[in-house]
Amino acid sequence: MTSEARDGATPPARRRRRADYGSSRFWERDGELLAFVAEQYAITTEQLALLMGAAPGTGRKLRDRWRHTGWIESHQLIWRGPSFLWLTVKGAKVSQSPYRAVAPNPGRAAHLRAVTTTRLLLERELRLGAWECERSLAKRLWEPTRHPRHLPDAVLETPRGRIAIEVELTLKGATRLELILREVALTYPEVWYFASPRVAPTLRRLASESPWRNIVVHPYPPRAEHVSR
Repeated sequence: MTSEARDGATPPARRRRRADYGSSRFWERDGELLAFVAEQYAITTEQLALLMGAAPGTGRKLRDRWRHTGWIESHQLIWRGPSFLWLTVKGAKVSQSPYRAVAPNPGRAAHLRAVTTTRLLLERELRLGAWECERSLAKRLWEPTRHPRHLPDAVLETPRGRIAIEVELTLKGATRLELILREVALTYPEVWYFASPRVAPTLRRLASESPWRNIVVHPYPPRAEHVSR
């Protein structure tokens, strides 16, 4: 008998567990979220919660359930950084992902996180259009006899046309940046860069000096008020 019962007090009600707690059952929502993870290579648990429209703790609980079922791997990729998660072979199979399950390169972790942050704003929060990820572009545009072309981080399909999305956190060489600017500006009606404070001045200078007027440089991290609708 508990002390509360002996004292005549009503014991505190226990929080009911979710119906899928610890379950390996595959739900339709699992498929939608796992597909998003596969498209982005890897996302953080905080980003998973934002995608769900839930509190961070809910994202961690779902991460733990997926890890228990063997659908994902998850750990830190950046020193003192957030926990990332990505699909295993089993997770790719159960979600019918068209993309091969691969562990992300830790050197690209910050970039992957930044691209997903940008996608969550443009596609999910502002609802500007449909996002075609880099992995989809690579599958659709690959040609065995052609020199590999530069692929943007994504393409946003909007009512006013296709917008190439590029996220730049570190500064590339000026010559390389000019070549990339030229290729994406000639390929897409609009090009949106989201650049860190270190990179943005150089990008803005190159864009202003180029003959193309379809390149816009936004600050990173992205904010809704900085994005033209």
